[in-house]
Amino acid sequence: MPLVSVVVRSTARPTLQAALDSIAAQDHGNLEIVLVAASGATHPVPSARHGAVPIRFAASGVPLTRPEAANAGLDAATGDYVTFLDDDDTLLPDHVSGLVAAAGDGGRVVHSYARAVFRDGRVEKIGRPVALMQLFERSFIHLSAALVPLALVRDGCRFDPQFHILEDWDWFLTLAQRTRFTFVPRDTFVWNADAGDSGAGGGKNEDNVRFARFRDLVYAKWQGARDALVDRVQPMLQAAAAAAQQGNLAAAEEACARVLAISQNDPWALNLLAMIERAAQRLTQARATQELAVAVRPGDADLVYNLALLCRDGKDMEAARNYAGHAVSLAPGVAKYRALASALG
Repeated sequence: MPLVSVVVRSTARPTLQAALDSIAAQDHGNLEIVLVAASGATHPVPSARHGAVPIRFAASGVPLTRPEAANAGLDAATGDYVTFLDDDDTLLPDHVSGLVAAAGDGGRVVHSYARAVFRDGRVEKIGRPVALMQLFERSFIHLSAALVPLALVRDGCRFDPQFHILEDWDWFLTLAQRTRFTFVPRDTFVWNADAGDSGAGGGKNEDNVRFARFRDLVYAKWQGARDALVDRVQPMLQAAAAAAQQGNLAAAEEACARVLAISQNDPWALNLLAMIERAAQRLTQARATQELAVAVRPGDADLVYNLALLCRDGKDMEAARNYAGHAVSLAPGVAKYRALASALG
């Protein structure tokens, strides 16, 4: 059973006890808590254990920024995997075990939904499968919903101190240059989204000006890597599309596979692959491929429209109507979306 280090960046808020309780209640039997004194020298020294789980205390003489505290936790961790929990959030009992079960031995980052809870009573699921191309636009992975092999940290994947917020997004981009991601569609982590003060959450914890400043800093840092990826895969996508138009479906499918090997879950490669599978009358496979394309780029009306077509072809008329209607809601001015929705009733 692998050892999992749970890094808690703590300012000794009253909610810390509940966060530690949720770690101690995990049904994964091999854990350590790495408690980082993010508030500096005023942070109380914890006991050696919390329940049955040992605590490694990363003391600090000065207050730490979010990335500094994260790196202090990585330095103190001794596990096979590392995950994070802020001191105002909680894990449900099967959170760690569910991620570990999906990790296998492939050295990938495993991530799941975050259950975002707001003070007004709203509850939302936050998360989606990772597409490398989409990760350059924005991250939808919560830091506490991810399980990362510590070997990647030892290989140089650390937090960049310049990102006082969005440090997790930048870290995931760093990790994505070294490994692939596995998504587990379950929500066993509870994020109190508007309880913090980072400005990157929701409700009262939302500072759009601050968010935009650090978002643009992420864009600037990773622009070169994004452009290089586009330059690499675009000719391959064009070649795949040309082969499909010529009726050479095998060559087109092979070209899409090459793109997906380089650019994980590339939505345009998935969309093209689904159309190729549709032409080959592999409708069940085509629908699954298109569903993944929509999952990684849910706001793209054209991808949703193509999924509606595949559902119609597969005689799932209820799903076809729902997706056609959703395409119209995303882009009401597009005639073909309205025509399909009308035809489906």
